[in-house]
Amino acid sequence: MSEFKDLPIENLRQYVNEDIASGVSETQVFASSVYDIETFPERLKIGEAGFALDKAVVLSDDIVFKTDRGFFQMTVQTETGEVKNGLGGNKGNKKAKNMFEFFMANNNAGNLGFLDIYRNVPMVMIVLENTGRYRVIGSVKSPAYMETGDATSGKGPDDDNGIQYIISDSSGRVAPIYEGNITLISDAPVATP
Repeated sequence: MSEFKDLPIENLRQYVNEDIASGVSETQVFASSVYDIETFPERLKIGEAGFALDKAVVLSDDIVFKTDRGFFQMTVQTETGEVKNGLGGNKGNKKAKNMFEFFMANNNAGNLGFLDIYRNVPMVMIVLENTGRYRVIGSVKSPAYMETGDATSGKGPDDDNGIQYIISDSSGRVAPIYEGNITLISDAPVATP
């Protein structure tokens, strides 16, 4: 099978004393409609120059937006955000499903408006993991959609008031690491570390 002839052979070492932080930043969450994107970067493919395991999941070029468009920034409740990658399908035909689960506190008009207006909008989201890596959920070819958006007022003083979301894509590939610039609405690009 020719699709397997160029697979990289690499050691995958883990350093036992390396700090590996869990969770996501509550302030570095960005979203956009795919209709606002002019060009979306492509991943390297097996056999292309420079391909390696650590390059297979990296988008190093910028996501370029149409004029006067860009990402909008969101704040999620502390310790509620999580990027997940799962595999589905049968042996020999596995595909990745990527999810960003988070809670947005406060059922204010803006938060409820996002739920109401974006519930069926194809999106791209970028989320900063606490490891320092930006992860992308969705693409122009395989957008992310709201899978759930459950708003609650809470029942008492110990309950949260806000919206629990799951936003997912079915790209077939693991959510990539983004190393390009993040263009915010009306702002200059922000360099990623």
